Amino acid sequence: MAEISTLQKYTTIIEEFKKRADATLDAYDTYLQETLLLQPKQLGRLLDELSATYESIVVQKDKNKKRYKLIKPIDVFIEAFENANEIGWLFSMAQEGDPELFQKLSEYTNGQKHIYLFKNSPFEDIKTLEAKESFKKLKRAVELREYRKIKFIYEEEAFDNLLCLKLLFMDNNWYIAFVDEQKMLRLGRIAFIQKVEYASKISSYTTSSVQKYLDFLQNIQNSMTLYGEVKKTATLKALPHIARYFEEDMKKFLSSQKFVQKENDGSVVFTLEYTQSIEILPFVQKWLPNMVILEPKELKEEYLQLVTQLLENIQSS
Repeated sequence: MAEISTLQKYTTIIEEFKKRADATLDAYDTYLQETLLLQPKQLGRLLDELSATYESIVVQKDKNKKRYKLIKPIDVFIEAFENANEIGWLFSMAQEGDPELFQKLSEYTNGQKHIYLFKNSPFEDIKTLEAKESFKKLKRAVELREYRKIKFIYEEEAFDNLLCLKLLFMDNNWYIAFVDEQKMLRLGRIAFIQKVEYASKISSYTTSSVQKYLDFLQNIQNSMTLYGEVKKTATLKALPHIARYFEEDMKKFLSSQKFVQKENDGSVVFTLEYTQSIEILPFVQKWLPNMVILEPKELKEEYLQLVTQLLENIQSS
């Protein structure tokens, strides 16, 4: 039986509140236990979460048992979306790749176009039938902690015995994070996968055996971050025209970004960590001509070569 998402559980509970004549539920509700595949303690935790989040649900004491009452209508999706404190919960589910969530998000924003505008969704990267099938097969591999054989469209041969770790949405694309037979962690773009098959190695792995890879994924900066490489540090300067975006209290563009100081002319100096130059150079390029690389020297020279090549290409075109 397919796993029930958090959104589905919350929605089912809210709908059940509405069906009951007294709009009351408890953790021992047989229908909800069977429908959501939950034990009383698990159901009780969900009811506690809902009552703590929404004023529309209140807790009533009935001897030694808690009862939860819906005192006014509620749409769990809309109230979560419009409550700033709940945005994190909403988009944490989005990162888990819940198609139902984005279906609901699309429906809601279509009716609220004067307020919200979403230009894309994580599922725009898996439109084709091949990509959808690959996504489904890899999701199962990750859930079961199994190996797979994957053929990418840009490679002549398929890669066998790939340990499938995580489905990762990053840089506006979906990736499968896997460990190859050389014990190297790699990222493969879902849209570039031609075929996913069962691997020669018919077995599963334990979470403890791959913990170092999972820890790395928690801190990965972007799809160009290399596993196993020593991190280098680049010092950059945002010139006055864009400096306000790099102030100490502003949201970071990259996870390793660290504020250093504000110069007398209004420029902001900050640092970035990287494992290879392409991990951060595209970011620097986005801010041309108002961002400069101060150090290291080799990174500054490499970037200067790229800019020189760009100018030559423009002049010769």
